[in-house]
Formats: sequence, C-alpha cells, structure tokens
Amino acid sequence: MSDQTRRVWRAGKPGLVLVGLFAGLAGVAIPVLAYMIYRSEGTPWIPALLIGLTVLALAYAWRFGLHPRLVATDRGVQVVNPLHRSSLEWDDITVIAPGENGLVVASEEQRAEAWCVQKSNRATRRARVTRADLIAHQLLDILELFDPPLEDDQTGLRIRRARFDESRLLTQLERGASEATLAHLFPPDQYPYPTAEIQRRWRRLLRDGRTHVHILQLNDEPVGYVAFGDGCVQHLGVLPEHTRRGCGSALLEFASLELFSTADPEASLWVLTGNEAARAFYRAHKWTETDDHRTSEFPPHPESVRMVRKNPTAPRRSR
Repeated sequence: MSDQTRRVWRAGKPGLVLVGLFAGLAGVAIPVLAYMIYRSEGTPWIPALLIGLTVLALAYAWRFGLHPRLVATDRGVQVVNPLHRSSLEWDDITVIAPGENGLVVASEEQRAEAWCVQKSNRATRRARVTRADLIAHQLLDILELFDPPLEDDQTGLRIRRARFDESRLLTQLERGASEATLAHLFPPDQYPYPTAEIQRRWRRLLRDGRTHVHILQLNDEPVGYVAFGDGCVQHLGVLPEHTRRGCGSALLEFASLELFSTADPEASLWVLTGNEAARAFYRAHKWTETDDHRTSEFPPHPESVRMVRKNPTAPRRSR
C-alpha cells in the first residue's frame, strides 16, 4: 500500500446528512433572519451577531462533523478527532475493535478512539454487524499485510491474530481444551463450565492493548489459542485431538519469543498444581516452578503454581 492508495473513513452517511442539514440551515436561515431584522430595525448590531453565530455554527459543523476521520497509510493509522490527533504505527498496533465512543485502535502504550466510526451498545448486544465492524475488519486485513501471520507450509500450522469478534470461538477452544483434561479438578456435575464468564473475559482481553491474543490453525481449522502480555503467558490451550502434534509447542515458543523480544529477564505463567500433564509440558520447554502459589478464580478454586523461564537473549550480569 502507498499514500496514493491510502484509505480514509469519515462519519457515516446518516451523520453526514445531519451535519449537512445543520450546516445548510445555519448557513441560510440565520443570514436570512439577520437581513430581515436589519431591514425592519435598521440597526446593524443584531444582524452582525447573527452572522457571527452563523460562522461559529458552520465552523462547529465542520470541526465536529466533517473534520474527524480515520486514515490508513503505509506507516500506520491516524485517528483525527475534533480536538486531538493520534498516530499509531502498524508494528505497534495490538487492538482494532468497534466501540460506542469510536473505533478503538490501541497499542501497549497508546489508545485512540475514532469518533467518526461508532457502534452502539444496542447493536453490540444484538450482535448486529455494522459499518464499524466492516471497517475494523478492513483495517485488520491491512494490518496483516504489514504483520502477517506465522505460517509453516510443511506442517500446515498458522498462528494469526485473534479478531475482536472471536470471543465465542476462543471460548469454545478453551472449553474444548480444558474439559477433557481438568475434569478431575473441576468435576462437571458439580461445577458446570462457566461459559458466560469465560466469554466476557475473552471480550475484555481482545480489547486490551497490553494483551496479545493469537489463534493457532491447522490446515485452516482453529485448534488452539494463546494470550500473553506484561511478561506473562496468560492462557494457552490446544484441543485434545490435536495434542502431541507440536501445536502447543508452537504456541508456547511463539509467545515466549514475543515476550523475550522486550528484553525482560524472564517470562512467567501460572499452571494448576493438579494439572500434571501441563506442568510436565512446561518443564520440557525449560520452564521451572517457583515457590509462588495462588488459588484459581473459579470454584472449587484449586491451587496454581507460578513457573518462569529465563530470557536466553537477556544480557547477563558481569561478576
């Protein structure tokens, strides 16, 4: 993409029509009223004030209706609001998602909301696809041109960014990865799977600029997921029918490399103490257990242990 083919989005047609009507009314009706007052009263002061009001109304209509825009260039995304302009480079962007106050474009350090592209809470509750959803997907398609998914043609594995509307898919993947292996810790007859809570958590993480959420596909079929950020692998899982095929290793290595790229001395994760298979998996990938323990968030609240892995590229202390 080049600046000659850049994309620009402004307010939707209903908004532009309303702004146009307001500007037309202000630009015609108020000057006509000013002229009529001048003809009848003969004094220039009130008409002059009305003309000044017309100028202010037109400036307001332009600034708050026509000026805001969302721009995609070869460098990144620009969010132009009435009183503020933000720029985010493609390499830094972690979130693109619709929002009631504007389409959200965020990185780990910055967050902007494009006023000109909004999605109401009512449309969100009804799961209705709107213009904001379509624009968000268009931006994500452009983002993948600059930061493409990790692909292995030999194995058919593909690790891509999760999109803002994939909370249900992530919930299904996590449930499939958890129920078979954790039934001894969360007996399903006593503790039904908390589907609603898990989906709410994924919706929040998909809009958290500091969290990176990725989906693993095997021959275009979603089979695993990973979420990481702030030096921690937060969630990782693979459907049981695809374990022992290198899927979990690929996700863990991908997340580790991304975390270690920040030059932090170590990365961490939490794993259920009673999940012996997962603990053995992490130990086989050079993660070591610590003395830190905590209870999990869902009943019956089994214990978790913190594991860490040293950054192999971090500079060592000199003696």
